[in-house]
Amino acid sequence: MVETRRLNELRERSSDLLRLPTGNLVVALSGGADSATLAYLIRHLGRELRSVHVHHGLPPSDRLQEAARAVAAEVGIDLDVIRIEIPPGASIEGQARKARYAALFATLGPGEVLLTAHTLDDQAETVLMSLLRGAGPTGLAGIPPSIGSVARPLLAVSRSDTRELAGLAGLPFYDDPSNLDRGLRRNVLRLEVIPELAARFNPRLVASLARSASLVDSDEAHLQNEAASVPVAGTEASMSIPLGALLVVPRPVADRALRQCLRRMRPPHGGTADEMEEVWAVARRASRSVILGGGLEVAHEGPLLIFRPVATAAPAPTRVELDVGVNEVGTFRIDVERVDRACRVAPIGVWSAVFPPDVMLAARVDSGGRLVVAADDETAWLPGERRLPVAWYEPGTSGYLSVFAREESGWTSSP
Repeated sequence: MVETRRLNELRERSSDLLRLPTGNLVVALSGGADSATLAYLIRHLGRELRSVHVHHGLPPSDRLQEAARAVAAEVGIDLDVIRIEIPPGASIEGQARKARYAALFATLGPGEVLLTAHTLDDQAETVLMSLLRGAGPTGLAGIPPSIGSVARPLLAVSRSDTRELAGLAGLPFYDDPSNLDRGLRRNVLRLEVIPELAARFNPRLVASLARSASLVDSDEAHLQNEAASVPVAGTEASMSIPLGALLVVPRPVADRALRQCLRRMRPPHGGTADEMEEVWAVARRASRSVILGGGLEVAHEGPLLIFRPVATAAPAPTRVELDVGVNEVGTFRIDVERVDRACRVAPIGVWSAVFPPDVMLAARVDSGGRLVVAADDETAWLPGERRLPVAWYEPGTSGYLSVFAREESGWTSSP
């Protein structure tokens, strides 16, 4: 192909933004424009690499495999194809991602680094998705440029540039049709929300979101370094943290030490907000132990907080939506009364609570045997322990829900 001025300009600019690690490079070649461009740029820079394609067994997978083979031949690199089966799960996208990374990691040899083709736009979408689910700093820091044996060299390059580069260079890529499926939240953000926000408020929205991620990442890196001062000992079989060392550091630092243990014992999950509250209840000796998802037990034993697998995973707690009247949740009974007059009362003790009249209440019994009540999917009340700020309705407002909890053995508070 005759090289054009635009191709040269784009290639040089993108190459300057590329952040390649040392070591032997292995690119995850999907067959799409982004990974095709990544392989093309690396070869242009004179680096050696090989590529791996994961065939997911989905309708477009054969066509994507053909594209990956054609791209590998075009840029002059070897390609290995791995076929996987996607295990059942609530999200086929999430299950496919887990299975894909497991397959890719299994192909790496000593000293090899896996390269994925996440772009500036992927970073912006990830930050926005994290904002929507109320993530903390780790989520808002977005996609890390590198972690372990994985690197993302294209994070500073826009998707529009990778697509234009792939087209100008004549790379035989193929667009995965699932990227147009508006049933996936990321695609709605990509195709509708981000373009609308950019048009109305900030034409450089993608770059702005990515810059925010970079700023948060710097703060997160500092907190992670601080967390390294908390002594963590053990192996994959069991890990421990001295409670004395955990309880004297600031909560953000201690949280990261706890999440480090959770990730090492149950990779790659660092724990949900609800799980962290359960772990903290054990650390403060409000509970003796808790069994988290994936069959991981956290318990306090003497001066140590212990993380260890259990023989079998505990079944997921059953979630019950609470209606007006009597509700039974495990060994607990919850009475919900709708009151239409102005709210003139405040909850008495920790076994009663007052909520807005239109809130959706749900309850479950966690693996530690505690009753947990959520308001609009946000943990609001641990009957018998404490109410969180959302489990309170300001006196004087018209209409409210009055809620009382008791154990089967009898009332634990008076109405």
